[in-house]
Amino acid sequence: MRRYFSHQFPNETKTYLSLLLASVISVIAITFFLQVSDYAQHSFKNLINTNPYLSFVITPLVFVGIIYIAKYYCHYVQGSGIPQLIAATNSRNKGIREQLLSFRIALGKIGFIFLGMLSGAPIGIEGPSIHIGGSIFYGFNRFIKLNRKFLIHALIAIGGSAGLIVAFNAPIAGFLFAYEEIGRKLKKQALILIAIMSGIVYLFAIIYRGNTEYLVDLSSHSFNLALVWQLIPLAIMAGVLGGLFSKSTLFLINKFITHSKLKIIAIAAVFGFIVASFNYLSIGQIAGSGKDEVLLMLGGTGLGLDFVVMKYFATLTSLASTIPGGLFMPSISIGAGIGSEVASFYTQIDTQVIIIMAMIAYLSAVIRAPLTSVFVILEMTTTLHLLIPGLMVAFIASWISKQIFTQPIYEALADNYLKLTGK
Repeated sequence: MRRYFSHQFPNETKTYLSLLLASVISVIAITFFLQVSDYAQHSFKNLINTNPYLSFVITPLVFVGIIYIAKYYCHYVQGSGIPQLIAATNSRNKGIREQLLSFRIALGKIGFIFLGMLSGAPIGIEGPSIHIGGSIFYGFNRFIKLNRKFLIHALIAIGGSAGLIVAFNAPIAGFLFAYEEIGRKLKKQALILIAIMSGIVYLFAIIYRGNTEYLVDLSSHSFNLALVWQLIPLAIMAGVLGGLFSKSTLFLINKFITHSKLKIIAIAAVFGFIVASFNYLSIGQIAGSGKDEVLLMLGGTGLGLDFVVMKYFATLTSLASTIPGGLFMPSISIGAGIGSEVASFYTQIDTQVIIIMAMIAYLSAVIRAPLTSVFVILEMTTTLHLLIPGLMVAFIASWISKQIFTQPIYEALADNYLKLTGK
């Protein structure tokens, strides 16, 4: 028995103390990151509400500045951050891991996301939170110096899990994400340590800032399982849209790869101008993560099909530009928009339940992590009693998306990082 536990867990006391310290620092750092990001996106929206034309100045200029600096001075801060964790886990090269994950990278991510939100970029906070968490936990390896590969990979996965837990107050989703996305190649024994540390991070988060749902409590809304078949068309539609989104994103990223400084500036300016146009047309509604808009739709306020279309293409443009920013919450807001628009066709199912199912289906189609998609939405809305229909729409949408684009988007982006670093 002692030999079994010594193989499952680190042996030294300082390792556990470091993990606890990393957990505390992650909770504090990510909570601060969420607060400043929220301030930045609301500052932009307030500005655009009174001066919509300013978007055509602010957004392209900041896009050019962020993309240029990130490209030449801190390249591994770009994008969501989740592909960096996957690449660091898949790589056998210690040097590559230290390029992708470090305290410096965590600080850079916070700064760039703040500027991106301040410029009206339609970006989320969960991928960056995961990157920050992974960077903080892996940064502690300089002190604890883990040698066994599976423990190093577990350390990275714990950090990613911590990021999602703190960002969305979703402990089950955080653990499942570590298993389903970051830890696809992890040995099973690492999951024990990841589960324990995920629980500890969640406990610290509750102590530090309380325990409230990320979105809204919809636990009073029920669902008749006899009607579950009615959700199939919704899952198929979300699967198609999510699959096309992933395929288009990878196509555009590969299409616009360039090493010419002049072309980088020109492409960034064009992408920034496109996003600025959507901000102008929506009066800032598509800017930021989309959380405010999701809350409006769950509260019964329809934003119209134009919101869905603009958020879809603005998020695609932003992600293709490689500006730092997450994909979860923008995708969830697009899913909510889809659900809000089709809810009138479902006379026997509550509108809020349709929106929840659409959020699950579209997120699952984009990131191709159905278990994570189900639990993160259900935990955000305290609707775990909708687990069965949620699982059904998630797996259908994920399967449909796979027929359009075989490789999950984060894995494809992670492969790009491994190519850049030569593995």
